[in-house]
Amino acid sequence: MVLTGHSYTREVSKGMYGNMWYRVFGYRIGWSSWSVLGTCRHIKVASGIANVPARVEGWHYWETKRPQYKGRVLSPR
Repeated sequence: MVLTGHSYTREVSKGMYGNMWYRVFGYRIGWSSWSVLGTCRHIKVASGIANVPARVEGWHYWETKRPQYKGRVLSPR
């Protein structure tokens, strides 16, 4: 069981398995900070990668005849 701060309900068709995925889409941004010396020389002070959330988020639901995890069938029956 996975607990989130969201709830989603849906009827699953007879004989099918319901699959769902909740995702928050965001951006990865590379950044750097530079200092300019009195000699007009540029020196990198720091750099890194930041994960920035976006407004796009939501549930994705689909049905399959067999249970799946990450696109792989869990049971051959």
